[in-house]
Amino acid sequence: MDGSIEKNPGIKDISPAIPEQKSIQLHPRRFLKLLLLLPSVALVLTFSYYPALRSIVGSFTTWNGFNPPTFSGFSNFVQYIQSGMFGVELRNIAFLVIGGVITSVVFPFIGAQLVLSLPDGKWQRTVKYLFVVPMVIPQVVLIDVWANLLNPNSGLVDAVLNVFGVPPVQWFSGTHTALISILLIGFPWISNLSFLIFLAGLQGIGHDIREAAEMDGCSGLRRILRIDVPLILAQVQFVVVISGIAIVQNFIPILLLTQGGPGNATMVPGLDMYDSAFQNNQLGYGMAIGTLLFIAMLIVTGAVLRVLRPRT
Repeated sequence: MDGSIEKNPGIKDISPAIPEQKSIQLHPRRFLKLLLLLPSVALVLTFSYYPALRSIVGSFTTWNGFNPPTFSGFSNFVQYIQSGMFGVELRNIAFLVIGGVITSVVFPFIGAQLVLSLPDGKWQRTVKYLFVVPMVIPQVVLIDVWANLLNPNSGLVDAVLNVFGVPPVQWFSGTHTALISILLIGFPWISNLSFLIFLAGLQGIGHDIREAAEMDGCSGLRRILRIDVPLILAQVQFVVVISGIAIVQNFIPILLLTQGGPGNATMVPGLDMYDSAFQNNQLGYGMAIGTLLFIAMLIVTGAVLRVLRPRT
């Protein structure tokens, strides 16, 4: 024996294999894609994420926009929550969000169902375009139109109500009607993005599914509730989220029509944030309101995504 160990050809070598080290090489085309993507990422980080993070940090400071900010901890949050406006604004924004989400879901969905019920052809396309065209009208123009429609002295709405013996209604100057008047803007609430989203979702339901439902006697309202709604639940979820966020962020109608009045009947957190930051130079306090709005929207969005999660 020469001292060497011979391998038995019948025994399989089970010694651990040493993985080959592959050099990581970035393909030129992939590198070019990343390079082209960098400017967009940089712009998003600079103009979207940085202001949001700066606002969160600034909410813990006292700052008038001119002097250097001084750290104040949670005093801005405590001041806002303990103020008399917090409860009023919370009630008002809850009313607008609930009412706005309902109108953003129900009426566009009905409009989409009506369009699909029309025969294919020019009538369906015409009605669809009539519903979509008002979306291009600037919001300020729409607000001005409704300000004139709801004018108690010369508005069309009060003129029609007067025919039935109803006295003029102080729409925007009445304590109990001002918030409802803000919600009425855009009636019948069909011509918005929600209509297109629901229409696309309903058009994606196959004809075989509808025909099978008809053969089983599932038609009309029963088919809508048991077939259409469950199949477009993802679209409903999306519309609820984006419409709720848009209502919380959009205080332009209130700013132009009521300025939060009469009294505080239409005051909402967004308008209070604007007044505090840009009218009263309390930027830290305004950022604190914005931070609370962000946290509230994040929590509500998470709850909506969980409750309206499509079942598969």
